[in-house]
Amino acid sequence: MKATVYKETKTETLSDLLNEYEEECLNAVRLIKGLKLRTLTEEQTEDMLGELSASITHLRIHSEQLEKLIEETLN
Repeated sequence: MKATVYKETKTETLSDLLNEYEEECLNAVRLIKGLKLRTLTEEQTEDMLGELSASITHLRIHSEQLEKLIEETLN
């Protein structure tokens, strides 16, 4: 019984992490597309680059957590 509960918890956690990862990926793509606009001011460009940097950092951390959980789930 405990093994089943543990597996369900890992599955829920994996699902949550995948959803968050997807959301952050979409945010990064949105920022990249936004940076391609020719009408951006210098301040807007700097703000978007700062947000993109934060998004990339968030994705890196999420990637590490996700990779570990995927490995645990497969084992």
